[in-house]
Amino acid sequence: MKRVLVSALVGLVLVASAATVQADEAAVGIKVRRQGGITFVTGGLGDDERTRFESIAARYPVQLIFRAGDALLDRKGVKVRVLDARGESVVEWTADGPLFYVNVPGGRWTFEGTLDGRTLAQTRDLTGRRYLVLDFHFDAPAPGGDAAAPAPADR
Repeated sequence: MKRVLVSALVGLVLVASAATVQADEAAVGIKVRRQGGITFVTGGLGDDERTRFESIAARYPVQLIFRAGDALLDRKGVKVRVLDARGESVVEWTADGPLFYVNVPGGRWTFEGTLDGRTLAQTRDLTGRRYLVLDFHFDAPAPGGDAAAPAPADR
């Protein structure tokens, strides 16, 4: 009986936490999306929306940033895939702007972005309380084929 009660309480806390995060994002006008238990947000077109994304960035340990040169990509349309360590896709979505923030548990992940037929990919390990900020440069020739330009140091 005690285990059932503890399990129920843990479940309620998790549901309440997810609902709070979604409410916080909704309060700043950002829609939280979910696929297979993974939550993510996408957008960042315009200064106002980028500012709203900055206010929620700490809640998303993986932040994909799509660029053209040194500037943020100023359009929608990057097809994003998030693959787990087995190579199975857990998220597939078309980005609504240059920012794609995703909540994944710790482990090895591959992040892919495809734009105009060109796919860039980065595989990283998410461990502990680290953040991964991964830049995808679609204008630069990819070294060694379809690999993304080197990412900045993890935060």
